[in-house]
Amino acid sequence: MAAPPLHEFDADLASRFEPTAASSKIAVLLEIAEADAITVIEAPFGRQELRGPFYVVAEGDRSYGAARHEFEQTHRPVGRNRWLKIAPVLAYRAAGTWRVETHIAATHETTVVARPGDWIVKQATGEVMVLEPEVFSERYQPAEGC
Repeated sequence: MAAPPLHEFDADLASRFEPTAASSKIAVLLEIAEADAITVIEAPFGRQELRGPFYVVAEGDRSYGAARHEFEQTHRPVGRNRWLKIAPVLAYRAAGTWRVETHIAATHETTVVARPGDWIVKQATGEVMVLEPEVFSERYQPAEGC
């Protein structure tokens, strides 16, 4: 069976969404002594390769890594190891089965398969990700004026 086609984010299909007030998460910074060291994580959505210091993020029963710089640009601390996302995103629903490559801090993170109805999301930092409909609706709402 052939692999699904590779899909690039299409801004013409996207609408603006903002984080919900309930979308706080636990995140712990892992300092890495060597700035260019690559750490590999097996996240629920696939293998991640993170360069240098990064956050281990826990949302419900899911954990993953987030590059320090990108995470701190899009979140604000609201307590000890608790963060709230503040940056809006652009997003649209997948109309087919597609492969989507994600990158963090210019390092290839993973390749995810989006299925019809999944959300293709572009972060303010440029990272593109795929979210299942239930996860997307927990984290985001239409931005005011949209």
